[in-house]
Amino acid sequence: MEGLDVDDVFHHYRLSPTEVEAVTYYLPRLLSGQTLHGADKLIHRVEISGCEPKDLDAPYAPAPQAVSSGDRFFFTTCKSKNGSKLQSVRGAGGGTWTIQKTTEISHAGVKVGEVKNLSFKKKGKSTGWVMEEYRCLLPEANVSDGVKVFCRMHLAQHAPDAARQESEAYKLQQQQPEAVTPSTHAQKRPAPAAAADPHPPRPKKRMRGAVPVPAPATPSFLMYDDAARVSSE
Repeated sequence: MEGLDVDDVFHHYRLSPTEVEAVTYYLPRLLSGQTLHGADKLIHRVEISGCEPKDLDAPYAPAPQAVSSGDRFFFTTCKSKNGSKLQSVRGAGGGTWTIQKTTEISHAGVKVGEVKNLSFKKKGKSTGWVMEEYRCLLPEANVSDGVKVFCRMHLAQHAPDAARQESEAYKLQQQQPEAVTPSTHAQKRPAPAAAADPHPPRPKKRMRGAVPVPAPATPSFLMYDDAARVSSE
């Protein structure tokens, strides 16, 4: 469609794959590098093994239309524990991603993958963060240090306030670049001497021989601030 802005479309799109879609469409394409027709903009390719939810909340915002549930999607490697193909590294910071159950995923009567439901716990208590870890049966999913998986991390239905506050940590990350304003730069970099007074007094007639002070080649941020302040008054 002519004039279609893909970024704008996916800003209003909620990524919510079914179990079958996760292991037969999304994960195979992530493994092969094929396009997901824009949905890959919502899936982060990052190693999350050993990461607590709070380690992922600040740098990665929730998927569009899923802010309240805190949905974050990752294409990552589930690391093997001590080289074992049956055990995975589940410890993360001060807690552990605990497997609640493992379910086979079938399509047309054939097993196509599985999903592991995990809960992040500290000192044996749930923190309010859960994850679905999808695995397919393709041989290329197996790598030297583990297996490639497609994950959806999100808040549990009755997550405590502490977990919801962690999920909103990305907002602080987004505000940091905005805090660097022209006036901030003006305080950090020394302004040229001529910028101290953008409207110097005219010399009297008896000073015809005086050399006028040249205007700076590039107006300083301080001058912009002064002009903005005058216009606002």
